[in-house]
Amino acid sequence: MANMTVRNLPDDVHHRIKAIAGQRGISTEAKVRELLDETARPAERLGDVVAAFTRDLDVAFPDRDRIPESIVAADYS
Repeated sequence: MANMTVRNLPDDVHHRIKAIAGQRGISTEAKVRELLDETARPAERLGDVVAAFTRDLDVAFPDRDRIPESIVAADYS
């Protein structure tokens, strides 16, 4: 595991993180790890969420051919 030192962290930020950690019954360091992990995760894409949802339902959808042409945005100028 890697180690990290954060310099010049404003006191109010430290106090807020410490307070949140205390409310949850975890260490400040554990809360900082959670925050970094949440922030560094890639955003879920809608297609991935829908695919996971339908997989969980065990629903069989018919296969469809994809349209090979690119979609072009409308030009309203």
